[in-house]
Formats: sequence, C-alpha cells, structure tokens
Amino acid sequence: MAAASSGSSRDQILYALVSRGTIVLAECSATQGNANTIARRILERLPASDSVRQSYTQDRHLFHILTEEGLTFLCMSDEGMGRRVPFAFLEEIRSRFTQAYGSAALTALAYAYNTEFSRILHQQMEYFSFNPNADVINRVRGEVNDVKNIMMENIEKVLDRGEKIELLIDKTDQLQGDAFAFRRNTRKLKREMWWRNFRLACGIGIGVILLVYFISAMACGMKLNKC
Repeated sequence: MAAASSGSSRDQILYALVSRGTIVLAECSATQGNANTIARRILERLPASDSVRQSYTQDRHLFHILTEEGLTFLCMSDEGMGRRVPFAFLEEIRSRFTQAYGSAALTALAYAYNTEFSRILHQQMEYFSFNPNADVINRVRGEVNDVKNIMMENIEKVLDRGEKIELLIDKTDQLQGDAFAFRRNTRKLKREMWWRNFRLACGIGIGVILLVYFISAMACGMKLNKC
C-alpha cells in the first residue's frame, strides 16, 4: 500500500520530492505509509533521458514524474485526482526550484534544500489540492494536450510482483526488435515462396513440353518426320 489515509475525503497530492538522479534534494509528505520508499524505487529505475513525463499506478494512488535538465520532480496523488492538476503542480515546483537554486542544484548534496524547499512543497501541495483556482490556471496554461501524452504503467507489476521498471520501459525496444524480426522473416518467406513457385512453373513448363513431344512422337514418329 502506498499511503494511509490523510484524514480528508478529497483527492489530493500527498507526497512530493525533488531529486538529482537518486539523490533527494527536498521532499514533503502529507501522509503516512511507504510513499517515499516507492518513490526511491522509481528514481532508481527511471530511464536516462533529458525529458520524462510519466505516471505510475499503485493501489489507489498515482506517482507522477517530470524530469528536465538533470532534475526530477515527483509527486504522489490520489487516483481520483487524475493527471492534469498533479502535472501542473510539478511544473510550478520545477519553476520555483530552478529559479531559487539554478545550476547549484546539479552539484548539491542530499537534502541540501530540504529545510527551505520542503515548506514550499507543502504550500503548493495544499494549494493544488484544495484551491479550485489551481485547475483553472492549469487550463489557461494549456497543459491538457501535454498530459494526454503521459505514459501510464502499473507499478504493482514492478514492486509487488518483482517486475523491474526498466523491463516495462524496454518493452518499446523489444516490440521494435520483434517488428524487425517479423519483417526479416517475411522477406525470407517471400523469397522462399518465389523460388518454390518458380520451380513449380519450370516443372509444369517442362512437363507440358514433354507431353506435347510424346503426343507428337506417337503421331509423327520419334523424329517427327512422318507428319
């Protein structure tokens, strides 16, 4: 289970962190449970990419990840909250964090900004969870189209059943490899079928020629000189 109930029936953002790779620079939790443990497992298995927008499901919660310029911004929300508002939250956190710390975050130690930035995380978690204007602002920014492209994976397969996240991510490469093998086998089969048909046509042609010859030979002699 990702998190225990926070005491509110309203869907909300329950956990957030900022990291550089697996090094957590700041985090904030509004709930009890193992959200931080799952978040670190996700960080360990994120693909090496300059830009990632992705979500994972776990029980009744969603983990949302935004990675840009070497920094990862992650939050966990209730499933009913959807993805639009949490990603608006991550965009806001990214903007505030980069403005506050800039390139210094690329060499900072673990939890270097936790004292200062955890308060901002908490404030923004409250704002995007309970302030109705948060979603209106997000609509104005036009984030809806971007969120449509966010990939969804089932983190239960990763954590509960032992399947690694990188295997889920590598499915695209596997499908591409399977497609290439299929095309190669198709070309090979086409060549084999062409040669088979060619041999069959040659055999039929030779058979027809021999049949015509034998019929003519019976009527005109073996040298065909009696007709």
